[in-house]
Amino acid sequence: MKFICAILIMFLFLVPITAHSQSAANYVDKGNDKALSGDTKGAISDYDKAIEKDENLAEAYYNRAVVKGNMGDYDAALADFNKAIELEYEEANAYNQRANIKDDIGDKKGAIEDYTKAIVLDPKFAIAYNNRGTTKKDLGDIKGAIADYQKAIEIDPKLAMAYNNLGNSESEEGNFKEAIKQFDKAIEMEPNLTMAYFNRANAKDRSKDLTGAQADYDKAIELNPNNAIAYNNRGNVKAKQKKYEEALVDYQKTVELDPDFSLGYYNIGLTYYNLQKFPESIENFDKAIELDKRFAKGYHARGRAKAVSDDFQGALSDFTMLIDLEPENPLGFYGAGYTKVLLDKKESGCKDLQKSIDMGYTQATVILNKYCK
Repeated sequence: MKFICAILIMFLFLVPITAHSQSAANYVDKGNDKALSGDTKGAISDYDKAIEKDENLAEAYYNRAVVKGNMGDYDAALADFNKAIELEYEEANAYNQRANIKDDIGDKKGAIEDYTKAIVLDPKFAIAYNNRGTTKKDLGDIKGAIADYQKAIEIDPKLAMAYNNLGNSESEEGNFKEAIKQFDKAIEMEPNLTMAYFNRANAKDRSKDLTGAQADYDKAIELNPNNAIAYNNRGNVKAKQKKYEEALVDYQKTVELDPDFSLGYYNIGLTYYNLQKFPESIENFDKAIELDKRFAKGYHARGRAKAVSDDFQGALSDFTMLIDLEPENPLGFYGAGYTKVLLDKKESGCKDLQKSIDMGYTQATVILNKYCK
């Protein structure tokens, strides 16, 4: 996650206004006060007035850009940052903030260039190193990201988000033990940093520490009870421990918080399947597929649930769809082959079973030998 300076920090970087622009400066000061109090429209109105009084007042463009950026008006914010920099507003934070906007609109290369410019202007700008690291990570340069996060921590050993981001990068490299150390440090620096508990839980889950993972998801949910993904992931941890009823509660909370989260319904379907409640299982797979028509795993799981419910034609339809979506997935051919055999379509079914074996799914050999030899 990108660490973006709070609006208060940005205003602390303002350059004093010169006396000849005093009237415009008054509007800038009023705009700053309104922005800090949450009156964004009023703040923009005052910055507009400052620019009317002095069209070369870089600080007014800069502060207006900050407010517009926080409002999600990225095009307008970028235009104002461009103008501030054009007017030789060489504050490192201006480049850092413009980089944040570029990153948000997908201009990753431009973002890195601006973060680098910010670092050239202020070599001790820890947040710029952190942000550049995040953009490098987005571009797949994990090692470059790690180097930037480490530099940010070297400059500011209390920057919790840098430890969190470094932990995420170590996790992506498969270094879960090191990742957990970094998340530990992030939590030490900022004990209520929800995402650090969430990310540490993910790392513990992937390193098979299910008890530790569940405890961290518990804490993440305590800090943010509306985090649908945390409920989903905690449900996964419980399901891995075969605590299916408990997992079901978490998955249901997931879709309550995010009714459009197809994976949540899929996980509810899997849990009902494991509880041998196949009609409920199919109902939730239906919902997952309704939300994501190309959800390959959803078709596979629904096909299995239909097959054990003796709806072989429905199962075949789902396995056929899986083949269409993922022609290199042997499970589609295995499922289709097995159901075809059960539907007395032996010749075609045996061909599909053999194809799944040729693709590496050797478990199909048992069914092939039973029905096709």
